[in-house]
Amino acid sequence: MTQQQKSNPPSRTTQTLNSTDALAMIEHGGDVTLTVNTPVGTSFRCATQFIGAHSEHRILLETPKIDESDLKYFFQEGFLLTVRAISQRGEGGIVQFRSQLLNIVEEPLPILVLSIPQAMQVTNLRKEPRYEVNLEATLLSGHNQTRCELRDMSKSGCRFILPALGKSLVIGQEVALNVAAGAYKGRYFPPLSGLICNQQKSSHYTAYGIKFDEKGEANAKELLSHLKFDGTKLKLRA
Repeated sequence: MTQQQKSNPPSRTTQTLNSTDALAMIEHGGDVTLTVNTPVGTSFRCATQFIGAHSEHRILLETPKIDESDLKYFFQEGFLLTVRAISQRGEGGIVQFRSQLLNIVEEPLPILVLSIPQAMQVTNLRKEPRYEVNLEATLLSGHNQTRCELRDMSKSGCRFILPALGKSLVIGQEVALNVAAGAYKGRYFPPLSGLICNQQKSSHYTAYGIKFDEKGEANAKELLSHLKFDGTKLKLRA
């Protein structure tokens, strides 16, 4: 690969999807970024978690954990917000839409209730699709080995999870995953090696993304050839 090819970023395309399909791309408990625009022209940005879509055509979000003064000033019923979320599913994408803050629930749990627009903008993140899997693996980091779970993968990268209170990794760290070869105890596929490129925390686990190196890409291709679709995700052939 030439230096020019390495420096060219992948092209991104933006498409308009109906809200039902776009919301299905956002994981429950996933991080979202809110940008609030007040009637006087000021704006405020913060992060929170996506709860889900209500059957009464509403979006539910956790109330951001910010200063009480900022919450009262910027989060008032009727204000408009821009919501931005990153989807890890399929080809991956940035889901973005404008919404109105309809209600602020304080008890028994603090929740924001937003309107659902008819359509949302989705910008793709990856050059190839990422397939959902559920495979046991061993994380190799330096001289340490930690059990983990591979959640999705493509030809050039993957995502795995560790317990929330488990080992912490940093962006740019070299790691490898040994995926167990099905019923063959103690046997593994060639390691999926590369660099940690992102992380996403939840209450139960921390998800990490790996960008494969050249050897990791070759080994990923071999692993994918041993997987089959079971109706919901890819799993190892019997």
